[in-house]
Amino acid sequence: MATQKKDKSGTTKTAKKAITFEKPKKDGFPIVGIGASAGGLEALQEFFDGMPSSPGAAFVIVQHLSPDYKSFMGELLARHTSIPIDIVTDNVTIEIDHIYLIPPKMNMTIAGGKLHLKEIEGRALNLPIDIFFRSLAADQENNAIGIILSGTGSDGTLGIRAIKENGGMTMVQDDQTAKFDGMPRSSISTGMVDLVLSPSLLAEELANYIKHPFINKNIAIESQLLQNQSVFNKIIATLHDAKNVDFSNYKQNTLIRRLEKRISINRFEKVTDYVSYLTITPKEISALFNDMLIGVTRFFRDEKAFEMLASAVIPDIFEQHSDKSEIRIWCPACSTGEEAYTLAILFKEYMTKNNVIKDIKIFATDIDEESLAYAGTGLYPSNITADVPGNILAKHFIRKDAGYQINDNIRRMIIFARHNIIDEPPFSKLDLISCRNLLIYLNIDVQQKILGTFHVCLKNDGYMFLGSSESLGKLAEGFDIIDSKSKLFRKRNRYKPEFLPISSLNTPLHRNRSEMMHAQSATNLLKSGSKQLNSFFEDVAQAFLPPSVIVDAQCNVLYTIHDVGKYLQLPKGQITTNLLKMLQKDASVIVSSVIRRSDKKEDGVIGADLTTANISDGTPVELTVTCHKFSGDDYDFPYYLVSFEERPVIIKGDKESPKNISLDINTQYQERIDELEREIQHKNESLQATVEELETSNEELQSSNEELIASNEELQSTNEELQSVNEELYTVNSEHIRKIEELTELNSDYDNLLKNTYIGNLFLDKNLVIRKVSEVATQITNVLASDIGRPIQHLALKSMYPGFLNDIEKVSDTLEPVEKEIHFTEQKWYFMRVMPYRTKDNAVDGIIITFVDISGLKRAQSEVLAISERLSKTFSLGEIFWWEWDIEKDIIATGQSIMAILGYRENEIGITSEKWNMIVHPDDRDARNEAISNCLSGKSERYNCEYRLKTKKGNYIYCRDKGGVVLTNQIGKPIRFSGIIMNISREKER
Repeated sequence: MATQKKDKSGTTKTAKKAITFEKPKKDGFPIVGIGASAGGLEALQEFFDGMPSSPGAAFVIVQHLSPDYKSFMGELLARHTSIPIDIVTDNVTIEIDHIYLIPPKMNMTIAGGKLHLKEIEGRALNLPIDIFFRSLAADQENNAIGIILSGTGSDGTLGIRAIKENGGMTMVQDDQTAKFDGMPRSSISTGMVDLVLSPSLLAEELANYIKHPFINKNIAIESQLLQNQSVFNKIIATLHDAKNVDFSNYKQNTLIRRLEKRISINRFEKVTDYVSYLTITPKEISALFNDMLIGVTRFFRDEKAFEMLASAVIPDIFEQHSDKSEIRIWCPACSTGEEAYTLAILFKEYMTKNNVIKDIKIFATDIDEESLAYAGTGLYPSNITADVPGNILAKHFIRKDAGYQINDNIRRMIIFARHNIIDEPPFSKLDLISCRNLLIYLNIDVQQKILGTFHVCLKNDGYMFLGSSESLGKLAEGFDIIDSKSKLFRKRNRYKPEFLPISSLNTPLHRNRSEMMHAQSATNLLKSGSKQLNSFFEDVAQAFLPPSVIVDAQCNVLYTIHDVGKYLQLPKGQITTNLLKMLQKDASVIVSSVIRRSDKKEDGVIGADLTTANISDGTPVELTVTCHKFSGDDYDFPYYLVSFEERPVIIKGDKESPKNISLDINTQYQERIDELEREIQHKNESLQATVEELETSNEELQSSNEELIASNEELQSTNEELQSVNEELYTVNSEHIRKIEELTELNSDYDNLLKNTYIGNLFLDKNLVIRKVSEVATQITNVLASDIGRPIQHLALKSMYPGFLNDIEKVSDTLEPVEKEIHFTEQKWYFMRVMPYRTKDNAVDGIIITFVDISGLKRAQSEVLAISERLSKTFSLGEIFWWEWDIEKDIIATGQSIMAILGYRENEIGITSEKWNMIVHPDDRDARNEAISNCLSGKSERYNCEYRLKTKKGNYIYCRDKGGVVLTNQIGKPIRFSGIIMNISREKER
């Protein structure tokens, strides 16, 4: 918060400071924690449908999984993303562009970039999302991103707070698209969420955020601020003008990291563009303001430190207050109130344990009015069970549908108020100041000035309680150390701080304090009756009014007109707005009487005179008190306008005001006493009868109440466990439904495939009992669907061949498949295969018999065979023979008939071109080779040559050889050459 100066005109100006930057605390890549429960499967699928395959981040998905069922999340999610998915194993290192899934029965944390697993013990309420998110915030800090998707309950709420506190990014699915909005609503209610969108839009925004130059460190925000330092000052000034809070005394690095995130979320690459957007967008100002405040706390934060406070400090404070004096505690920067309530609980526990009654006032202050309003309600989410011990929870909290409500006896100990620790005067005569984790965000000079203020505010031997990362610095000489680890200190009484208290740096010294807001303030009544008050004010405005106050039926002051301070004084002790308690005793009796009389009078107007001393100079004055009652259809409750008008005491004439009645104080006292005595007598008579009845039933009710409390606690615990189990079962059910849908589609595909390909299938189990039969198999084997469940041996399979059952049993025994072609009719042939049925683990779980219709193939084979026989006869009669040359392998293949004519045995000649060339007549070889070469080179389209071949007997026959290239490679080079040879010896002999 900035140092402020005033010029001669009184205008406040913020002093400019040089900007110094520190290196960001974390490098690496973002790690995205995603929390989901009931209904989260659909949200996750939609989220990853919109996520690129290489987003530049790692994703860790934490779900409420049932320990009794296998999760199919990995298989179901793999259909919606190409990012690798891994089930987490203990101590695995997180890699970029990977998805990690929490296994069942485990809680998961992260430390040093590695995931660690711990088995869940028992069935108590478990909060795996909060557990992981908190560790993620501590380990990754500004690299942490938390996302909450559909689910019931409040798991993840505390984790979202932790991530926000450490400078991370928080996102939540909007309640319109969430199947179950419990978890999203609970997280949103914290006010710590950066984006609330549908899963697909969350994916889009996250991808853009990760790729932003400030986030992936392609561009440093510090370089832009160094070039134009006035930009940062303008941002601070904009926040100051809008929210009346100056952040210039906060550590620059902390503010810049928050600023960097907001610029990245809004997709600006230049700080100057963001500043222009900020100045015209009130919503963004509020968002940046909330980020800057870093308002995060929790119950019993640093548990060991609070244990030390309870054992070493609180008993001494009570010893110092052996008289009836009030114990005063200040909790600055209280945020949403958890720490203030923790202090109240510890002091209450001490009083209960030691049977001590003390008036304790805890002043809990903050500059964030929204957080104060939240704290005033005292209602917190169900997952505070992770921080609050069970016995404390049962004793000081009330279980409600929305969470846990602080008991009234604790709430009454605390006064919540807006207070700026730098700009406004502090509280005084304090026994304890608990200021934890505020100073670490402020500059060193401001830290020391605040600590100096604390020293002045504390009573002699008063205590100070700081955060685990905070130290006293130069103020160490002013405090004794009670426990250095817990940061507990006691004031040294003779020490005088060198630093002036913060309040002395501001002028004027005392500014108007913000109105104190007690947890059960009567301002709620004022807000609820605002419509009626507007109508009331219109009536009052018609007349000129002297100094007046407006009160309700309980005499609580709701509004003041003109200066009534001279008649009213704040009473000692607890702050109150009751008019009768703020008046002098004599005036209080008169005013009470006037209000009662006006309530009974038809026109509701009555007055009274009272002679009293003037407050300023003590001279006697005559005070006229007038009361106007306003009630009717326009008002839900009656309101009273009490006016005060004074004049000097003069001798009364004959005329008296017709509207005023001079009242004798003694008479009024006596009337009031008589009235009260009558009321007391009537009440005593009624109470006597009631007490007698209550005494007889009180013991029974007390024992019943104790039993009901015990039963309620058991039922409450059981209900929480059932809720957790219900969420787990819903998640399992969702996965099973999706798996069933996939299996239904797969079965439909399978049935259609078999029908359209005319493949028959008959499935048998290990005992050869029919498990499934397809329609085609039914037509072949006459095994009907109604036969499912019967052993195959019990059926008469007349349509099958005699050894059919023997083959099935053989395969069952030997696991060797059997394949046969079965001729059922003249037109029908089937290829049958009997094979073991194997599971995905390669275990044998029965027999599968398939029938493939090969009738067409058989007909084609018959036709080919017939054609082949005709060709063979034709070639044989015409002495025509075929040959083929594989040029690359240099292999020549030919029919057997030419070998018979030449008289050679099979493979006697050889298979290479050189071997065949050897049986060509020497005089014909060159011509034949030239003809083949011309054809291969493309000089001639066909190969046609006559030559002589040598027989086994040694004589030669004349042949005519015709052929050509039948196959080339990709570049056109011949690789296969074929032709036919005709025996023309008879033609030559002619």
